[in-house]
Order: sequence, then structure tokens, then C-alpha cells
Amino acid sequence: MIKKLSISLVVTLGLGLGILAQFQTVQAQDDEPLTHDIPYLAAGLIPLEDRSKLSPMRETIEERMAEANTPGVAVAVIKNGKVDWAGGFGTAVAGKAIPVDENSVFSAGSVSKLVNAALIFRLVDEGVLDLDADVNTYLSSWKIPQSEFTRTQKVTLRRLLSHSAGINLHGFGDFDPGERLPTVIQTLNGASPAKHDPIEILFEPGSAMKYSGGGITISQLVVTDVTGQTYEEAARRYVFDPLGMSRSTFANPLPEDYGNIAYAHGREGRPAALPRGYESMPEVAASGLWTSAADMGKFLSALLTNDGFLSEELRTAMFTRQPNSWHGLGPRVNGADEKHVIHHGGSNNSYQSWFEAHPHTGDGVVVLTNGAGGRTLAYEVRISLERELGWQVNFPDDFDEPEGLRHD
Repeated sequence: MIKKLSISLVVTLGLGLGILAQFQTVQAQDDEPLTHDIPYLAAGLIPLEDRSKLSPMRETIEERMAEANTPGVAVAVIKNGKVDWAGGFGTAVAGKAIPVDENSVFSAGSVSKLVNAALIFRLVDEGVLDLDADVNTYLSSWKIPQSEFTRTQKVTLRRLLSHSAGINLHGFGDFDPGERLPTVIQTLNGASPAKHDPIEILFEPGSAMKYSGGGITISQLVVTDVTGQTYEEAARRYVFDPLGMSRSTFANPLPEDYGNIAYAHGREGRPAALPRGYESMPEVAASGLWTSAADMGKFLSALLTNDGFLSEELRTAMFTRQPNSWHGLGPRVNGADEKHVIHHGGSNNSYQSWFEAHPHTGDGVVVLTNGAGGRTLAYEVRISLERELGWQVNFPDDFDEPEGLRHD
């Protein structure tokens, strides 16, 4: 039986907005005791600029949300590989009392890339894909252009997932309501209505690192070409349904009747992407995931406990930095033993997110926000949990990018 504790209060924040703070605790494991009988973060957040102080003054999460012009945030906390707590704070729409909770759906931005990696791993475990094969052998609807850089070294899924395939296109612009959305082929070819250059290979695959949403979009096409399914169908079959992620989807635009949507807000905290209230991200594997804190808690827990979801070989590869890259297969990777951490941020026009897991302890956190200024808030949630839970992984010191790997 799932156990819950809910505490609600209404506070008034800056800009004259009434913000409802909804605390919702969810014990995700059946028949286990409620281990945390008040919400995490109830003691407040440590402002980012005060993180190095031994005894920093805390501010309420509502005060920090107001400072970040971010009306809503949802959090999932993982302890010992299990979802210990998931809940929401604030409102889905600035100025309205529509509480955010653990099931509210946010745009996850580049955290989408971790779900994409898991989907590909599931196909590898089934023998459908090989991480080290030339991806052109899988692509039927489009091919990676040949170049001088691919004569001896090929673009593989391992290199695409670790951002070492030599592909351009760091990321993509979001699409507002009413704008035409490009197909995957138009995205890869840089053809209208896409808003960027075509795919290009910039250096020999495997020789250096260049973060590439374009490369992840190639992996998206691999999935649909080999399965014959839409990407959303494949994700539901291989990831969402097996893990019970009932609130997650790659549908873009998100259907307006999806329910419990955390709507988009700009840097001033005002509703954005009107009249619908949120953007579309058609490059779905790179940045198009819509998900909740509860669902991402399930996903993070599955990665940490690996109770049959992935083979141990692939789980280890995901958590291990790949040659000439900061990344494992999906997340960025730092440290070893008790300092070992996998992590990734997400940033779309009006949403900011954070994903972090500690394989050594089985701890982790997911933070989702519905404001363009939410990145600092997500960091403050993470820093405050570090103090509260005694994490050995320190932010930001233990998250540095290694030198000499990036291709400029």
C-alpha cells in the first residue's frame, strides 16, 4: 500500500503572485514504513551563493522560488536505491492555486537523453542493436553523410550516446504554439521548419567529445527504423510500461487534455508559450520528454537497483566514463567509489531540470521546474539535500568537466 502525507499552505510571493505550496510525501515501496514523516526541504533551502558556508542561513523554498521567478518545482529523493519521497511545491500556473504534486508533468529537457539511452539498452539486450556497429547499417530512412572522418572510424551508438561521434548541433530551439514542427528527417537535414544547420561530422568519431543533440536525434531514428514503431510507442513498450511510468510521454506537442501539466514560465515568472501554455520539442530523444517527479524517481531507482531492467553489463557501461568523453552512455560521470556520481541537467525555453545518482550508495535526486530561471533553484534543492542527507558528493566541486576532451 502506498502511504502519503500531505501538508498544504498558501503564501504570497514576489511580483504579487499568490503561490500555493503543496507538500506531498509519497512512500513508493509497498508495505514499508514511512521513513520520512515530514517533507524533505521543509527546513528551507541554502542559497547557491552561501553553499560553502559551514552554517548557512536557510530561506524557505517559497522565498527561493520567488527569487528564481519559478512558480513550481517537483522533487524525487532516492535513498538506498528506492524512492523515499516525491512531492511538489508551488503552482502549475503563476497567480493560480493549481498545486504542483509528484504527478505533475514537466518538460525534462536534456534529461530525455537518459531515457533514450535506456530505451536503446533494452534493444541491445534483446539483440536488436549493437552499441559498436556502424549506425548506417541500422538506418533505412536516412543515412549519415560519409566524410573523410569516417573512413576508418564509424559513428556508433556508443559514440552517439557518449557525445564522441563527432556530430555537430549542440541543441535545438523550442517551438511555440502554432509553429510547424519538423519531421526527424527535416531535423537531420536542417530543412524548414527546422531552425538549425544540417547534420555534419566535424572530427573523427571517438577521438574527442562534442555534446550533440543532433547525434542523439540520429539514435532516435535508429530506434524507429529498427522497430517500425514511433519513438513514443517504442519508449512506452521498452521503458515507460515496464517501470510503471504512467505520466511520461514523448508526445510533442503534449496533448492539452493530458492533465496536471506544469505550465511554462519565462525568466520574469510570467506564463509563456501562450495560448497553449507550453512549447513543443520535436527532437524528442534529445529534449522532448514530458514526465513527473514520481515517474523519474521510478526510472532513477530502476537504474540504481537494476532489478532486471537492464543487463549488468549495460548498466555498468552507462555509469562508466567512455573513451575521450566526460559522459558514460547517457549521463555525465564524475568520481569513483563514494564520490562516483552520474548526472545531467535539462534546459528548454521555460523549464529547467536536474538528475543525479550515486551508484555507490544508491542515493539520488530528480528536480523538475516550470520556470526559465529554475536552474539555480534546482541546484539549491540539490545542495540542501546534500547537507540534509550527508552526501559525500559535493556540489559543484565534484562535478567538474575533465580538461582536454572537448572539441571546440
